[in-house]
Amino acid sequence: MDQAITALATVIAVLAGAAGTYVVGRLTDRDRFARELQVRWDQRRLDAYVSYVSAAKLAGTRANQVHAGRSNGAPEADLDALLRELADVELRRSEAFEALPLLADAATVEAAHELNRAVWQLEQPARQGTKLDDETWHALADKWVNAMNNFHSHARAGLSVPGQFSRRDVAALTVSRPEPATVPARER
Repeated sequence: MDQAITALATVIAVLAGAAGTYVVGRLTDRDRFARELQVRWDQRRLDAYVSYVSAAKLAGTRANQVHAGRSNGAPEADLDALLRELADVELRRSEAFEALPLLADAATVEAAHELNRAVWQLEQPARQGTKLDDETWHALADKWVNAMNNFHSHARAGLSVPGQFSRRDVAALTVSRPEPATVPARER
């Protein structure tokens, strides 16, 4: 009888050990899978954010170049080439935006909508051939840069990027405050 009790206790101990090992293994696998899934989604979000903000920046830059070209009397052929590039970049921006509602949190999507509006406000006078005074253009460019700052800030928060975001200083950017060309004294 003592041998039977000992054998039964041994079997119970082995079964309890196996069950414990199984449960710990399953929990570990579940946690590892959840971490890997989170990393994959974070990578997809990062890729989508980079693709979108790069296209939005390029669209704003091209619109600024069209404005500068018009202000400086650039040849129509150069302006037409810039406008074609602007149209291509706008398509990229629009396409890249479509991933954001699928991947981003609500605050980041709203920041992207704000950036879209700022880009469109820069593009509209560039596409329509409207000449704007520098003050109006600078206000539009400042709004675009602030919208990019806002998008970056929300995207970083959504990705849980540590550290504080260093916003662009709007007044210091040449894109929003182009310096007028100066002619050296000896050329006057």
